[in-house]
Amino acid sequence: MKTLFFYISILCAPCFFAQEIIEIDEVNQAAILEEHNKERALLNISDLTWNEDLAAYAQEWALQLAEEDRSIHHRPADSYGENISWISNMPDELSEGVAMWNEEKEYFKYKPIGNDWAKSGHYTQVIWKNSTEVGCGSALSKSGAFFFVCNYDPPGNYVGQKPY
Repeated sequence: MKTLFFYISILCAPCFFAQEIIEIDEVNQAAILEEHNKERALLNISDLTWNEDLAAYAQEWALQLAEEDRSIHHRPADSYGENISWISNMPDELSEGVAMWNEEKEYFKYKPIGNDWAKSGHYTQVIWKNSTEVGCGSALSKSGAFFFVCNYDPPGNYVGQKPY
Protein backbone atom coordinates (compact mmCIF):
# COMPACT_ATOMS: atom_id res chain seq x y z
CA MET A 1 0.00 0.00 0.00
CA LYS A 2 2.88 2.40 0.78
CA THR A 3 4.31 1.75 -2.65
CA LEU A 4 1.01 2.59 -4.35
CA PHE A 5 0.67 5.84 -2.36
CA PHE A 6 4.26 6.80 -3.20
CA TYR A 7 3.68 6.04 -6.90
CA ILE A 8 0.48 8.12 -6.99
CA SER A 9 2.23 10.94 -5.14
CA ILE A 10 5.00 11.05 -7.72
CA LEU A 11 2.53 11.06 -10.61
CA CYS A 12 0.42 13.82 -9.07
CA ALA A 13 3.30 16.00 -7.85
CA PRO A 14 3.13 18.28 -10.92
CA CYS A 15 -0.58 18.82 -10.19
CA PHE A 16 0.19 20.34 -6.80
CA PHE A 17 3.70 21.73 -6.99
CA ALA A 18 4.23 23.13 -10.48
CA GLN A 19 2.76 25.62 -12.87
CA GLU A 20 1.80 24.68 -16.38
CA ILE A 21 2.11 26.77 -19.51
CA ILE A 22 -1.01 26.46 -21.64
CA GLU A 23 0.14 26.68 -25.24
CA ILE A 24 -1.95 28.86 -27.51
CA ASP A 25 -2.06 27.04 -30.83
CA GLU A 26 -3.25 28.48 -34.17
CA VAL A 27 -6.87 27.46 -33.54
CA ASN A 28 -6.92 29.28 -30.19
CA GLN A 29 -5.07 32.26 -31.66
CA ALA A 30 -7.80 32.57 -34.28
CA ALA A 31 -10.54 32.34 -31.63
CA ILE A 32 -8.82 34.95 -29.45
CA LEU A 33 -8.43 37.29 -32.42
CA GLU A 34 -12.04 36.70 -33.45
CA GLU A 35 -13.27 37.57 -29.95
CA HIS A 36 -11.21 40.79 -30.00
CA ASN A 37 -12.08 41.77 -33.56
CA LYS A 38 -15.83 41.19 -33.38
CA GLU A 39 -16.13 44.15 -31.01
CA ARG A 40 -13.78 46.26 -33.12
CA ALA A 41 -15.79 45.46 -36.27
CA LEU A 42 -18.97 46.76 -34.62
CA LEU A 43 -17.21 50.12 -34.31
CA ASN A 44 -15.53 50.04 -37.75
CA ILE A 45 -12.10 49.76 -36.12
CA SER A 46 -9.49 47.76 -38.01
CA ASP A 47 -8.71 44.24 -36.84
CA LEU A 48 -5.89 43.42 -34.48
CA THR A 49 -3.25 41.03 -35.81
CA TRP A 50 -1.37 38.40 -33.81
CA ASN A 51 2.21 39.21 -32.81
CA GLU A 52 4.41 36.31 -31.65
CA ASP A 53 6.78 38.60 -29.71
CA LEU A 54 3.86 40.05 -27.77
CA ALA A 55 2.57 36.51 -27.20
CA ALA A 56 5.93 35.44 -25.72
CA TYR A 57 5.94 38.56 -23.55
CA ALA A 58 2.38 37.85 -22.35
CA GLN A 59 3.24 34.18 -21.76
CA GLU A 60 6.12 35.17 -19.51
CA TRP A 61 3.82 37.28 -17.32
CA ALA A 62 1.04 34.66 -17.25
CA LEU A 63 3.58 32.14 -15.96
CA GLN A 64 4.86 34.62 -13.37
CA LEU A 65 1.31 35.16 -12.09
CA ALA A 66 0.72 31.39 -12.01
CA GLU A 67 3.91 30.90 -10.01
CA GLU A 68 2.81 33.55 -7.50
CA ASP A 69 -0.69 32.00 -7.43
CA ARG A 70 -2.15 34.84 -5.38
CA SER A 71 -3.86 37.50 -7.45
CA ILE A 72 -3.59 39.37 -10.68
CA HIS A 73 -1.56 42.53 -11.05
CA HIS A 74 -0.02 44.32 -13.97
CA ARG A 75 3.59 44.04 -14.94
CA PRO A 76 5.48 47.03 -13.52
CA ALA A 77 6.79 49.59 -16.02
CA ASP A 78 5.06 47.90 -18.94
CA SER A 79 5.52 49.49 -22.37
CA TYR A 80 2.52 47.64 -23.84
CA GLY A 81 -1.18 47.68 -23.15
CA GLU A 82 -2.18 44.76 -20.97
CA ASN A 83 -5.34 42.89 -20.05
CA ILE A 84 -5.32 40.09 -17.49
CA SER A 85 -8.01 37.66 -16.46
CA TRP A 86 -8.09 35.05 -13.73
CA ILE A 87 -10.50 32.12 -13.76
CA SER A 88 -10.65 29.67 -10.88
CA ASN A 89 -10.11 26.70 -13.21
CA MET A 90 -9.23 25.92 -16.81
CA PRO A 91 -11.94 27.30 -19.16
CA ASP A 92 -13.38 25.31 -22.04
CA GLU A 93 -12.12 27.94 -24.49
CA LEU A 94 -9.04 30.13 -24.02
CA SER A 95 -10.92 33.02 -25.63
CA GLU A 96 -13.22 33.15 -22.57
CA GLY A 97 -10.80 35.67 -21.05
CA VAL A 98 -11.47 38.07 -23.93
CA ALA A 99 -15.21 37.39 -23.73
CA MET A 100 -15.10 38.47 -20.07
CA TRP A 101 -13.43 41.74 -21.05
CA ASN A 102 -16.01 42.33 -23.78
CA GLU A 103 -18.79 41.98 -21.21
CA GLU A 104 -17.57 45.27 -19.72
CA LYS A 105 -19.09 46.96 -22.77
CA GLU A 106 -22.31 47.50 -20.79
CA TYR A 107 -20.43 49.88 -18.46
CA PHE A 108 -18.69 51.83 -21.21
CA LYS A 109 -19.85 55.34 -21.97
CA TYR A 110 -18.19 56.94 -24.97
CA LYS A 111 -16.07 59.63 -23.39
CA PRO A 112 -12.43 60.21 -22.55
CA ILE A 113 -10.86 57.68 -20.20
CA GLY A 114 -11.18 58.92 -16.63
CA ASN A 115 -11.31 57.71 -13.08
CA ASP A 116 -14.14 55.30 -13.89
CA TRP A 117 -11.97 53.16 -16.20
CA ALA A 118 -11.97 50.26 -13.70
CA LYS A 119 -15.42 49.12 -14.84
CA SER A 120 -14.68 49.09 -18.56
CA GLY A 121 -10.91 49.41 -18.94
CA HIS A 122 -10.38 45.89 -20.29
CA TYR A 123 -13.03 46.50 -22.93
CA THR A 124 -11.59 49.87 -23.93
CA GLN A 125 -8.16 48.26 -24.44
CA VAL A 126 -9.78 45.65 -26.70
CA ILE A 127 -11.35 48.40 -28.84
CA TRP A 128 -8.52 50.97 -28.60
CA LYS A 129 -8.29 52.23 -32.18
CA ASN A 130 -4.53 52.84 -32.24
CA SER A 131 -3.69 49.33 -31.03
CA THR A 132 -2.92 47.18 -34.05
CA GLU A 133 -1.31 44.04 -32.60
CA VAL A 134 -2.00 41.62 -29.79
CA GLY A 135 -0.30 38.59 -28.32
CA CYS A 136 -1.58 36.45 -25.46
CA GLY A 137 -0.27 33.87 -23.06
CA SER A 138 -1.83 31.59 -20.47
CA ALA A 139 -0.83 29.37 -17.58
CA LEU A 140 -2.32 27.23 -14.83
CA SER A 141 -1.17 27.70 -11.26
CA LYS A 142 -0.48 24.90 -8.82
CA SER A 143 -3.94 25.49 -7.33
CA GLY A 144 -5.53 25.08 -10.77
CA ALA A 145 -6.27 28.78 -11.36
CA PHE A 146 -6.09 29.93 -14.98
CA PHE A 147 -4.19 33.13 -15.78
CA PHE A 148 -4.71 34.75 -19.19
CA VAL A 149 -2.70 37.78 -20.33
CA CYS A 150 -2.87 39.78 -23.55
CA ASN A 151 -0.47 42.56 -24.48
CA TYR A 152 -1.27 45.24 -27.05
CA ASP A 153 0.88 47.45 -29.24
CA PRO A 154 0.60 50.36 -29.32
CA PRO A 155 -0.94 50.49 -25.85
CA GLY A 156 -4.25 52.17 -25.03
CA ASN A 157 -6.32 53.47 -22.15
CA TYR A 158 -4.70 56.87 -21.85
CA VAL A 159 -6.45 59.11 -19.34
CA GLY A 160 -8.11 62.01 -21.11
CA GLN A 161 -8.33 60.22 -24.47
CA LYS A 162 -11.22 58.45 -26.16
CA PRO A 163 -10.63 54.88 -27.35
CA TYR A 164 -11.72 55.68 -30.95
